[in-house]
Amino acid sequence: MVAIQTSTGVVTLPEGVTITSKSSRFLCALLEGVLAIVTLGIGYFIWSFFTYRHGQTPGKKLMGIRVISLETGKALPFWMTLLREWIVKSFLGSITLGIAYAWVLFDDKNQALYDKVMTTVVVNDAAGVTVPPPNSQNVTSF
Repeated sequence: MVAIQTSTGVVTLPEGVTITSKSSRFLCALLEGVLAIVTLGIGYFIWSFFTYRHGQTPGKKLMGIRVISLETGKALPFWMTLLREWIVKSFLGSITLGIAYAWVLFDDKNQALYDKVMTTVVVNDAAGVTVPPPNSQNVTSF
């Protein structure tokens, strides 16, 4: 098991869940771009509504990785994923001229600047171990 030190304590990742590598994050970003182009943006946008509820984007879904909260150790719910992907990530990326994305290269937990702001980390979790059960209060349906 992997233990992650946070400002509020230590989060222990479940068995089989590890922090995603820098190269996997880079490949995922490339895949996201390709998927957005191939689906003409519309398909990507629609697909996102099905993947966001499990802390994933379409690219993360295909790669078996997801975003989890460092406060709960669980996958981000729909609205938090939407906030992270469309508001915080875009805003920080634009005002920092891309430094928010490059932050991954120098961080020990492979977090981007927007991950730091949202207290999230990207993990390898193809089995969905960090996804709360459907009736859990942590999951927000749309």
